[in-house]
Amino acid sequence: MAQAHVIAIAAVALLAGGSVLRAAADTAPPQVQFGCDAPKGTTCLFKLFFGPHRTRIVQLQPGMKVGIPGVVAGRDSYCVSLNTPPVPKCARQAIDPTYNH
Repeated sequence: MAQAHVIAIAAVALLAGGSVLRAAADTAPPQVQFGCDAPKGTTCLFKLFFGPHRTRIVQLQPGMKVGIPGVVAGRDSYCVSLNTPPVPKCARQAIDPTYNH
């Protein structure tokens, strides 16, 4: 009988631990905010750098503010230019966790 109690307690502990781990894994990291503060009639083009070899271009119209998934503040960087894509050797800025423009 004591062995059955031990097995039941172990099963409950494993099930409870699994649900806690699953809940933590299901929560997505917060999206980093980007916005275009340029005047009307222009377009902001952001070049995002993810590590040494991965990049992505994001285009925003004036006044737009969006959260971009997959960006890690403090690790990744970006360049921004108006109306044309940033040049390949642009001056990279560190991504801020609150707002980037």
